[in-house]
Amino acid sequence: MRRRVALIHLILSLDYEIFGNGAGDVIRDVAYPTSRLLNICERHAAKMTIMFEVGEYWAFEQYETRLRRQWGYSPAQIMREQAVEAVQRGHDVQLHLHPQWIGAEYGEGGWRLRNSYWRLADLPEGLGDKERLASITGALFRGKQTLEEMIRPVKSDYECICFRAGGFYAQPSRSIIQAMKRVGLRADSSVVKGYRKTGSFAVDYSRVETGEAVWWTTDTEFTEKGRPGENVIEFPVSARMEPYWSNFKPAKIRAALRRRQIERAYRNGHTHGDSCGMSSVPSYRTILTKLLSRHASTFDFCKLSCKDMRKRIREVDERQHRPVVMIGHSKDFLNDRQFDEFLGTLSEDTNVGFVTLSESIQNSLCVPGVSRLSETVDSAVKESQVR
Repeated sequence: MRRRVALIHLILSLDYEIFGNGAGDVIRDVAYPTSRLLNICERHAAKMTIMFEVGEYWAFEQYETRLRRQWGYSPAQIMREQAVEAVQRGHDVQLHLHPQWIGAEYGEGGWRLRNSYWRLADLPEGLGDKERLASITGALFRGKQTLEEMIRPVKSDYECICFRAGGFYAQPSRSIIQAMKRVGLRADSSVVKGYRKTGSFAVDYSRVETGEAVWWTTDTEFTEKGRPGENVIEFPVSARMEPYWSNFKPAKIRAALRRRQIERAYRNGHTHGDSCGMSSVPSYRTILTKLLSRHASTFDFCKLSCKDMRKRIREVDERQHRPVVMIGHSKDFLNDRQFDEFLGTLSEDTNVGFVTLSESIQNSLCVPGVSRLSETVDSAVKESQVR
């Protein structure tokens, strides 16, 4: 039976990567959890958009012989084959990049990453051009090229058109937007409304000027609404402001403890470069200082219960076809039962349909104002709702 067109278009996006300091195992922390996620999605006619981290993939390719000998397999091959298979199964693959992997070196002490490159805008050659990998334009161009060369043999019309910055670090934005336009990346999904991080690598999305779900940006800032059709389209990761103590939920605690355990083991066993000291988990002191503050809590399918996810869906302003971008990380996925239950409840909800980032972007390009969605996405949603 065919149902009516959904009011809410749900985008499941997965950051496909090991840890930002070089810790982790590709089979254990990337391929295996992603396989479980895709299987759950397909049980419920849902589609996943894999945000493929190209920086570490380049490093794995460069050191393939050594890694194959030391790890017993090729991590680049594992990632490449899984991405290709996912597209063949109807899912999407788009661009994700942690620039600290550009020029990474591997030795007996582990990975030596370029921590001064943590933000894309900090690359040493600035805006640069397509031939300079250590420039913003060069890194984005090669990332797009890498994915298109990987996917087009099995999907001839595939195009890499969306970017997500590692760590959401898409500021300063002017050069990034300019580079995206140069290389043909039409959309970004790095903004998290309310998210703010201070310190050596700062980003501030606490003053997003538009209340819209999706918008065309200005030529200087992803968070500002510009003239339709002139720059790039922003698909922000869905989030809401919550007290910091709300992090203390079972799924979030399990994911944080697992990250801390893996990163600590890596630091203890590897001493090659400053990157081993970096951590994606806040210290206990930081947690205590933030306990009573408010923070941007992302709509994370790896860290929320089915009940919490359903509550967030109910809170979405049901404007016609409003896209909602959920996020997860393969390395955090311990939430099989809750995610399965959540998708199962949505499969019976006529207000919600699943689409990929590519489908939503292509639609938005057809409608410059991004005020409604076109037949491209409508047909994708209808297809997912045919039982």
